[in-house]
Amino acid sequence: MISESVLMPRVDMHTAVKLGVYILSAVLAHWPSNWAVRKAIKRWRPEQEEPTDRMGAFIGTLERILIIMLVGLEAYTAVGFVVTMKSIARYDRVQKEKAFAEYFLAGTMLSMLIALILGLAVQRSFGKL
Repeated sequence: MISESVLMPRVDMHTAVKLGVYILSAVLAHWPSNWAVRKAIKRWRPEQEEPTDRMGAFIGTLERILIIMLVGLEAYTAVGFVVTMKSIARYDRVQKEKAFAEYFLAGTMLSMLIALILGLAVQRSFGKL
């Protein structure tokens, strides 16, 4: 028979607060961060919008949440893989359109900066995930 402590482990207050703060950082990685990135790089936005451009905000949110989790786990080298995956996905367009390349790079760098700040703030304040 499975022990009750396995099914419902006791969580101390510090662990509950830490998980709550990590979840809050993931929420902040979504709407407020998308808004901030969009406003900051608006001037570099290419004139032509591709059908896949709207996925950029969703991909950016996933990227920031992954980076926050990786920083929380102290897996800093894995952050490079997240950025590499994103870059590979947009490689053809980046090669063909200089304006889009600058827009993409500015958005990616700002998005990473936000995620690293959120992740490091939580990790340094509450400890490893």
